[in-house]
Amino acid sequence: MLGVLDGFRNLGEFLVMTRSLYQHRPDAMLEAERIYKFIGEYVVCFQWLEGRIDEIFLMARGHKRRPETLSWLTRQTNDNKIKEFVKLITSGVPFDPVCVDGWGERLQSVVGRLQNERRRRNGIMHAQFLFDFLPVNVPVLRLHLRHENDVPVFDQEYLSPQRCDQIIEELAQLAFDLNMICVQLRHSYRGPKSE
Repeated sequence: MLGVLDGFRNLGEFLVMTRSLYQHRPDAMLEAERIYKFIGEYVVCFQWLEGRIDEIFLMARGHKRRPETLSWLTRQTNDNKIKEFVKLITSGVPFDPVCVDGWGERLQSVVGRLQNERRRRNGIMHAQFLFDFLPVNVPVLRLHLRHENDVPVFDQEYLSPQRCDQIIEELAQLAFDLNMICVQLRHSYRGPKSE
């Protein structure tokens, strides 16, 4: 059962198959459903992070440029959005310099964690999930193969309840910290740069 949707038309069909496969093992079925819930929560939380960054771009570029900005945002990778976010904030236009102790360090920390979270998101969203050992009380295994400089890199982790909780807690802390950055930017907003 490698890959969440390999060979299935939709998630609903996969859930029906999972329930029938583990119908005599309610504990295994509950564990599989916990993983689906975790993935859903993770995706929604990550999209919230990306939405905060998008809001800052929309504010910075102004209401008159909203359609153009939305079009630009849809063409950007998350990696590029994060890099452009930093450039926007540090350019001095349209935000006044932030005069808060530790601002630069906080911004640098949040940006580094955003990049790490982006990598983790890719590792979750582009992974295969091995459910086969649920009946013997082994957590779902996340498997991810990616390429770095044309070299295959393989990573894996067991998604135990504790690990899933830890991931969501780290994401929640990042969301709080990014939101504080965005609040400060709203307070230092001067208006869009003139054309």
